[in-house]
Amino acid sequence: MENIFFDLSALKKCGKNVIIGKTVRIRYPELVEIGDNVIIDDFTYISTALKLHSFVHVSSGCKIIGGKNSYVEMMEFSTLAPNVVLSAGSDDYIGGIATPLVPMEYKGNAKIGNIILKKHCIVGAGSVVLPNVTFEEGACIGALSLANKNLESWNLYAGIPARKINKRLKENIIKYETDFLNSNING
Repeated sequence: MENIFFDLSALKKCGKNVIIGKTVRIRYPELVEIGDNVIIDDFTYISTALKLHSFVHVSSGCKIIGGKNSYVEMMEFSTLAPNVVLSAGSDDYIGGIATPLVPMEYKGNAKIGNIILKKHCIVGAGSVVLPNVTFEEGACIGALSLANKNLESWNLYAGIPARKINKRLKENIIKYETDFLNSNING
């Protein structure tokens, strides 16, 4: 299936066994690196430098945005549920011109930064992650949440803003990963 918005050969890197939906839009494909065994579902929009490690899933309707000077990275076994927004560029809307068509000096309090999701992170449906937020390994947020600060390892967060509500079962998840990788290597 050929993408209708960009040429796959324009990607900075594209691994093996990658599925990119026909209607995925990548504004700067030369800034996008994709590892092996990655799925990016239809109706996703990407407009930032992006690195997806192996075994990553970006569900339909996600927006990974921020412009050429921002950066988003998703490490192995990380997932975005449908309609997530990772906004590595944002503004407080108080004193600048909020359009990508003007130089930075006119943008007021624009914040351009990075969003990093380490291994085994999940962002629930309809959630928003703001610039300069890191999800430590195993951190996740539930549906309709806002991550505006770093999230600690192996915890579940939810709410606006997201707050810690429970621990994740690290040992189970790591065992599943090990079993899965061993079955793929030996299978």
